[in-house]
Amino acid sequence: MVKDSFAFLISRHQEKMLPAFVADIPEDKLALQPAAAINHPAWILGHLLAVEQKIAGGILGRQLKTRLNADWWETYGIGSTPKPDRALYKSKAFYLDGLAETSGEIKAFLASKSDADLDLPTADPQLREFFATVGVAMGAAITHRAYHTGQIATWRKLVGLPHAGM
Repeated sequence: MVKDSFAFLISRHQEKMLPAFVADIPEDKLALQPAAAINHPAWILGHLLAVEQKIAGGILGRQLKTRLNADWWETYGIGSTPKPDRALYKSKAFYLDGLAETSGEIKAFLASKSDADLDLPTADPQLREFFATVGVAMGAAITHRAYHTGQIATWRKLVGLPHAGM
């Protein structure tokens, strides 16, 4: 039952909601900061990809196909500062493709596990310091994406875009 709830939330937040919230944002507006220090969509998408790759790798115990370069954490990691220079960021498709891969890998992993497997320790020792079990890591990834999708909803209001709907 719990794993089914996680799979539902991944489908809702990771495969539907976030793509819907960024679908109509033009590429040249992804790094627009309509208010001082606000997280813009390019930074949010890169940040989500960085964190979710780390969590997915820790759950799966292996690297994913999408590779992030060495300075990824400097640009998108916790404590980094979004910059309004669009040239510093990747394309929307790059981010969304990487995030789709990550959520697909996690959903496939979930499909092969039982609810009891969610209580197993996270495979990666470094990640285990923050998320002791697979279930806790899953919950963190899902709520993290929902939190930042909310930031995109606020950004949309600030730039005059309509509600993305769901």
